[in-house]
Amino acid sequence: MDYSILTGFATRYMMTKKRTLSNILKQKDLNTIDGILMVLIEKHPDFSQEKIGEITLFDGASIARALKRLEASGFAERKVHPTNHRKKLVNLTPAGKDFLKEVKAADHKISDQLFEDVSEEDQKSLEVILTHVFNNFDKIDIPK
Repeated sequence: MDYSILTGFATRYMMTKKRTLSNILKQKDLNTIDGILMVLIEKHPDFSQEKIGEITLFDGASIARALKRLEASGFAERKVHPTNHRKKLVNLTPAGKDFLKEVKAADHKISDQLFEDVSEEDQKSLEVILTHVFNNFDKIDIPK
């Protein structure tokens, strides 16, 4: 198999999405890290800043700066943990949830455009194949 088409697809797919989504985020003075955190916070409300760092592998300073921007934009809020006053729990505000819906809609639009000429049957086949390939990542022994 010639893997160059897979590499080319993955690269162009991510570049197209990143540029489009970065443009939307930039309109609100946000960046890609801010967008990633918004998605994570939506999926995991009340996560602490430390837990967000463990999952994203972003350093604490980057997370703190991103959360400060999200708070300034009115998209996120930090509240003190009820039993551990040194921890802060992070949540999206209603405005943050609404903005994230806009971002996700733009993301889906890109994918819809990319696959508009691909039959539903081929899309399902691709999904099955990619799921198998994705699951193989866990079998790869990557040196640390």
